[in-house]
Amino acid sequence: MEGGSKPSRGGVGWVRSLRWREIVRASLPRLWVLAATAAMALRLGADVLPGPVMVMFEALLIGAYWLSRLLLGNQPPMPKDWPQALRRLASMAVGRGSSDTTTTLRLLDVPMLMLLIVGASVGLFWSEERSALGVGLLEASIVLSFVVELSRAGRSAMGVLPGAAALPLSFVGLIGACTLLLKLPACTYGGISWIDAAFTATSAVCVTGLVVRDTATGFTHAGQAVILAFIQLGALGIVMFGAGLAVLFRRTLSLREHASIRQMLERGTIGDLRRFIVFVLLATLTIEAIGMGVLMPLWEAAPGATLSLGERAWLSAFHAISAFCNAGFDITGRSMVGQRNGALPYVGIIPLIIAGGIGFPVLSDLWRVLKARIARALRSRDRGLLADAVPQSAAAGEGFSLHSRLTLLATGAMLGLGFAGCLVAQSLSPSGADRSWHGELLDAAFLSVTARTAGFNAMPMDELSPASQIVTIGLMLIGGSPGSTAGGMKTTTLAVLFLAILATVRGRSETEAYARAIPEALVRKAGAIALSMLLLVFGASFVLALTDPGPAGPIVFEAVSAATTTGLSLGLTTELSDAGRVTLIVTMFLGRVGPLALMGALVFARPPARAYLYPRESVHLG
Repeated sequence: MEGGSKPSRGGVGWVRSLRWREIVRASLPRLWVLAATAAMALRLGADVLPGPVMVMFEALLIGAYWLSRLLLGNQPPMPKDWPQALRRLASMAVGRGSSDTTTTLRLLDVPMLMLLIVGASVGLFWSEERSALGVGLLEASIVLSFVVELSRAGRSAMGVLPGAAALPLSFVGLIGACTLLLKLPACTYGGISWIDAAFTATSAVCVTGLVVRDTATGFTHAGQAVILAFIQLGALGIVMFGAGLAVLFRRTLSLREHASIRQMLERGTIGDLRRFIVFVLLATLTIEAIGMGVLMPLWEAAPGATLSLGERAWLSAFHAISAFCNAGFDITGRSMVGQRNGALPYVGIIPLIIAGGIGFPVLSDLWRVLKARIARALRSRDRGLLADAVPQSAAAGEGFSLHSRLTLLATGAMLGLGFAGCLVAQSLSPSGADRSWHGELLDAAFLSVTARTAGFNAMPMDELSPASQIVTIGLMLIGGSPGSTAGGMKTTTLAVLFLAILATVRGRSETEAYARAIPEALVRKAGAIALSMLLLVFGASFVLALTDPGPAGPIVFEAVSAATTTGLSLGLTTELSDAGRVTLIVTMFLGRVGPLALMGALVFARPPARAYLYPRESVHLG
């Protein structure tokens, strides 16, 4: 008996040591990168130690992170594997990658970190100019390491939490991290209170755009960079961002992670999910880069001033990301009012807002249909040459899905109706008398686009007539489309409810569109989404009226703007008390994650199954 018990204890000890080894393997790199990030934050925010000493300390910490990653099993791909990895990445980007394309694609992981560390270390011992470049490379490596580990943390959360809970909790984590960073002295001029930091962080992560401190004059370039980074992370969501990095730079996702992401994105198969994640990341970077290039030559400097190339690049990058993410943050100090008579708001900002608000599922569908039609055109021109290169089934994918059709139709209808409503309201108002007819057309066009959760404004908000405010509130409530960076109750929700009403009036038993029947459960969900948004607006308006009594119009406008993550304001935001600002923080968070998603995550994650039905009884509706 004794002889048999010793191996058992030894086996348990071996298992425990193995478990601790796995915990150390997972935790040690994160500890190093957190220490490096904290050291960089201290150097930028407070004079704890001399600058060169802190920089060398940061280099040692990030080097320890790289060594721990390398020694504990996360080896980088060999250089000979990079061309094949790039080809597979390109094939996945255009939708030709198979579901078993799960090889290591971590081209920006350890090799890039090593390159940045070497460049930073060399730059420290050169001239002052090259030393500044080296410090910049070192900071970039720390930020990149932090983002990689943050995505891994989000991926780990997906493996433990259900998809409905991972989404709101990831936003809570992002808001907390952004708040702490904005409290650093290097991010603001004169410091910032905790309430204002939390408000700004929530507005950035929830891509709202409401501000209690002017982004242009109240935050340094470091603070603006923090806000911009969290706008990007908040628009994609840390879970989506982590899943994208996992697909691009790791081997595979677990079945539980696939199920969680598929539940959030409402995608079908695992292969479709992988392609969609890659498409979202690449489409985001591509559209924002194109937008930045379009904005570069369109900026108009103030009279007597000039804009350098670096200033144009920073302005273009910030506003391209802010516009595509429908965030509404600006670093001009006046949104687009200073560019009102130029081409920038209409040629650069409007397309970015529409592209970001139309939704990634529709963009993916448009890309699929475009590829299929180009393939058919090429095949019809030269069947002999391209018979093998173009699949014969390409033409089969030329049709739009029902979701895309409803989204495009609802988006076009809201843009047209919003333009007409804004034009009529502003042209008949006294403030519109000083504006030319083509200026009124431009104002109405920009307002009809930006009111659907973008948050930029090309005309001063005090020029909005009461009728224009009502039209704007309606557009804000509807918002953008599902799967986009925009908020609101969504265009498809409005379309489904309209079709349900139309079916009821026509006496149809099912809700129909384009020769397709919409499931009854989807109609009920659309009604629940619309009702929950109205209840959120009503609750926020009621609390704001208690904390900051005043005229009902600006209060309701502010509540709708926060709940729909729009960011337009009639000037009430900066005048709110701390209690009012906390109210808007909660409203922006609920408006971004969705009242139904939060309620489902906390209460109704697993509804109990019932084997019985209640007897039916009618009620009077009118």
